[in-house]
Amino acid sequence: MSFYDRSNAPEPKQRPQRAQSWTTKLLSNDQKTKLSIAARDAWAAQTKAGLVEGKFDDWRYSETEIACGTRSFRECKNSDFRPILAHFLRLAGKTTEAEAIWKKTGRVAGSTQIHDTHENREVARAIIRDMVAGSNGKISQAYVTAIVANKHPGVSVEKLTARDLQNLVFTLKARLRKK
Repeated sequence: MSFYDRSNAPEPKQRPQRAQSWTTKLLSNDQKTKLSIAARDAWAAQTKAGLVEGKFDDWRYSETEIACGTRSFRECKNSDFRPILAHFLRLAGKTTEAEAIWKKTGRVAGSTQIHDTHENREVARAIIRDMVAGSNGKISQAYVTAIVANKHPGVSVEKLTARDLQNLVFTLKARLRKK
């Protein structure tokens, strides 16, 4: 078979895998090590204060689940690394380090959306407040709450994701144009 004639060549057994998004890849061993060290420090601080009973592993699983919604480091994604680390640092009494990490991420704990950060949510809420204030009575906060109740039953404006808040801004702009 020549270099150019591949008609009789066998098909590859597997297709090459596509690159995963950074946020969906599992934690590296180095990240798991850092989290384990931070968890051990937090365990020591919590035990010294008399706030922990039981085994370390059970406590670590429950605290990891509180931080990101997943119990095991093996199942955590890269997007979960900083929230978990910040949580354990806070429990260890290292609040300034934990706050610095949260300022870097800004991601809302438990959210799977990439751009769902505290900052983006607050900016969208501020835009909505400004729209209500600048509408000269055409829309009110009760009107905004009613729209949210129709689109997202049982969810308040404060609990909406950044994407949902952005969609709410677009909805309000469209309705203001109609009025």
